[in-house]
Amino acid sequence: MIVIRSEVARVGIGDIGSPAEGLSRPTSAQQVANHIRRMIFDNRLHAGERVPQDEIAAELRVSRVPVREAVIALAGEGWVTTEPHRGAFVNGLDENSTYDHYELLGLLYGFGARRAAERGSEDGITALGKIHKALQATDDPDEFWDLNSAFLRQVLVMAKSRRVNALARVMATSIVPGNFFAEVPGVMVMHKRGMRAVMRALKAGDGEAAEREFAKMLRHEAENVVELLASRELLGPGPDGEGSKG
Repeated sequence: MIVIRSEVARVGIGDIGSPAEGLSRPTSAQQVANHIRRMIFDNRLHAGERVPQDEIAAELRVSRVPVREAVIALAGEGWVTTEPHRGAFVNGLDENSTYDHYELLGLLYGFGARRAAERGSEDGITALGKIHKALQATDDPDEFWDLNSAFLRQVLVMAKSRRVNALARVMATSIVPGNFFAEVPGVMVMHKRGMRAVMRALKAGDGEAAEREFAKMLRHEAENVVELLASRELLGPGPDGEGSKG
C-alpha cells in the first residue's frame, strides 16, 4: 500500500509507504509483480498453482527478465514459493499475515506521527491540516487516495528520519491491489474517523495519542480487509496450517 492508476505508483493506506522524497518511476518488474498480485486477488491464480511465467511475459509483452525479478520479489513478500527446477507456486493469503501486515503499518505510521509531533513545525501542522480538511470533504476514492498519500508524505517529512522512510519503503507493498479505498468496503468512512483523531492529536502536540490512533485505525481496517479476502475465498492456512489469528 506500489499501486498507480495503471497499477503501480500511488500510495494509500494499503500500500502506505511512500518515501518523503517522493516516488520513482515504477520498474517493469514492479509492474509485473503487481499484475501477478492482481491475478491472485481476482482468483485468476489460486493457492498451489504454478505461476505461468512465459504466459505472463507474453500477455504483458515483456521479456522473461522482469517476470523472474517479479517472482523473486513476490517470494520475498510471501506471495509465492519458488522450487528449484519447478518454478514458482502461489501461497495465497492467510488471516494472521493479513492482520499482522496492517498492525505493522499502524505501528510504523504511528511512530512516524509521534516523531512528526515531536520534530515538526507549526507550518508543517498547518500543511497537514489543509490536506486533512480536503480529505474529509471528498467521497471520491481516487481523490481520497491521493490526499491520504499527501498526508502520509507530509508526516514522513515532519518525522525527519531516513530510517522511518526506509522502513516505509519496505512496507510499501499492498495486500489489496488497486485503490485500497475503492476495493475494501467501508474503510473510507473508518479512515476518515481515524484520521480525525490523528489530526486532533497532532494539533495538540500529543505524539503518543497520534501514535495510538494510527495503530487503532489500521487494526480496525484490517478486519474489513480480512472480510473482503474471505468473501473472495482468498484466505488459506498460514505457515503452520492454521488460518485464524486465534
